[in-house]
Amino acid sequence: MTSTPGVPSFTPILTAAALAFLLATSVAAKEPRRFVPAGRPTPVAPDRGDLPPTVITQSFLDLVDAAEGSEAEGSDPSSEAISGDNAPPRPRAEVDPRPDPVSATPAPKAPQRQSELLPAPAPKAIAGITVAPPKPSAALELPDLSLDDRDEPLTLQEVLQSVLIHYPLLQAVERERGIASGKLTSAMGAFDTNVNMAGNALAPGTYENYRSDFGLSQQFMTGGISAFGGFRTGYGDFPTYNLAQKTANAGEWRGGITLPFAKNRDIDRPRATRAQAELDVALAEPIIERGRLDWMRAAARSYWAWQGSGERYGAGERLLDLAVRRDRELEQKVARGATANIERIDNQQNIALRNGLIVQADRAMQQAAIDLSLFHRDDAGRPLLARRSRMRQVPEPVQPTVLLYQDSLARALGSRPEFQRLSLQREKLLVERRLASNQTLPNLDGQLTGNQDAGFGKSALSGNDGLDRQVLQASLIFQLPAQRREARGRLQTAESQLMQIDRQLSYAEDQVRAEVQDAFSLLERAYEFHKQARTRVELARLVAGAEREQLRLGRSDVLRVTLREQAKFDAEIFEISARQEFWRAESDLRAADTSLGPESRGLLREMTVRQVPIDE
Repeated sequence: MTSTPGVPSFTPILTAAALAFLLATSVAAKEPRRFVPAGRPTPVAPDRGDLPPTVITQSFLDLVDAAEGSEAEGSDPSSEAISGDNAPPRPRAEVDPRPDPVSATPAPKAPQRQSELLPAPAPKAIAGITVAPPKPSAALELPDLSLDDRDEPLTLQEVLQSVLIHYPLLQAVERERGIASGKLTSAMGAFDTNVNMAGNALAPGTYENYRSDFGLSQQFMTGGISAFGGFRTGYGDFPTYNLAQKTANAGEWRGGITLPFAKNRDIDRPRATRAQAELDVALAEPIIERGRLDWMRAAARSYWAWQGSGERYGAGERLLDLAVRRDRELEQKVARGATANIERIDNQQNIALRNGLIVQADRAMQQAAIDLSLFHRDDAGRPLLARRSRMRQVPEPVQPTVLLYQDSLARALGSRPEFQRLSLQREKLLVERRLASNQTLPNLDGQLTGNQDAGFGKSALSGNDGLDRQVLQASLIFQLPAQRREARGRLQTAESQLMQIDRQLSYAEDQVRAEVQDAFSLLERAYEFHKQARTRVELARLVAGAEREQLRLGRSDVLRVTLREQAKFDAEIFEISARQEFWRAESDLRAADTSLGPESRGLLREMTVRQVPIDE
């Protein structure tokens, strides 16, 4: 180092002072102390205000002098070779409270020993806090529950069959058939045979007479033809202006027919209503089919969620079992003094944490069973809660092919209920347009009526010798609104609605195609995603196993093992979710191409499902 001319340098002086201070300190200081495992926990001073109340106020290490440690180690030269589970516990050393004779100044008064401030803990405190396992759930023991605790696996086909037979909402939508049939019956009411009866008596009075009338009328479903017929009687005195009411002594028979020549000949409102009601009967089927596919898809998703919840519960049980077994090992090591008790307590808090995971997994499994019970029902139609004994592992994914997509798309374009529904709605609009076009024509109706008296009464209209009265009448009726705006407006409305249906049909084809494409894309990506998730599980399992081996050899600790095990658990949950997502996507694809049902196994037919209980 250089110095500025004329300025004195203090570096040699400072260096010499530092060396002198270090030499003085080495003479006055004792050997540095170190921590060793304690024979029993030593309470920490209660006046430590910097500690939160949740910290365990015990020390698991003793402070000893280096000299004592060397002396203790010198008594057993082979102590350095002993490690792990074979290491004997170190003797507890007492801290020397006497003043240091080497120090030039008297040492301050030593504080009171902690063993005099607090009572010594009981020997059992070394074992840590006992973690009680969670209590079994009482939710599945409630009264009035229908439980399915059979041992055979619950299959997706069984659930879908239950939906077809017992699902209330599907039964509700199936009532659309009855609703449409009722509307058709109402529409047929326009062609009912009408019966008319009347009776009248006028007495006393200037003209005493007695009349009765009985008649029938019928609208036919062909050509707009209608007919009527009847029988009437009229006895007594009638004024001259009502002589037509008088009949012969055996009454009068009458009948007639009406025939349209233009308007209402090809179609009229009653026939149009009947035709549309018939289409409504057919229209109920695609509505029912759409509901069936939607609820079967929901049932399939609930089924796979239920299956996966059992596997998640099993993964949580395996994670908990690792911590419980490690707790037994740590208990033995702590008893021998080979491991500090804090390691076991750290592991016990992991047990408590994993017990909580078990409780959450149990809740998720119960929720999945409850959701599934809405679709899985007993013979009486009551929701049936499936027990864990009916669970099996979610099957491994099967690689989808392009041929699967092509078959699904062709099936969807040919059988989706949306196309049938829109086509039937278009047929109804064609009927409406046909009626509107017919209503623009004029009314031109021909009528033919006839009357025939029976008997030989003295009718005013009879001949001089009292012969029967006979009348035959033919009529031609014409009527036409000048602007015909009502009929033309209906025609314009029907044509516009037909254009709407055509556009909807075109879009429905694009929508179905996109839905099948999306379902196949989800299925194919779910398969690839599962491959990566499975690889992650295998790697995480290797890492966790290696970390546990390191702990056994004394080269790791509980914290690092816990992190590795948690990573493995997360990977397992991820892999289970990937399998669930694949089969949910498979159900979506089958719902999109209308093949989802109890009679079709889909991709499950290409594999063998492992038939072992989920808890094994």
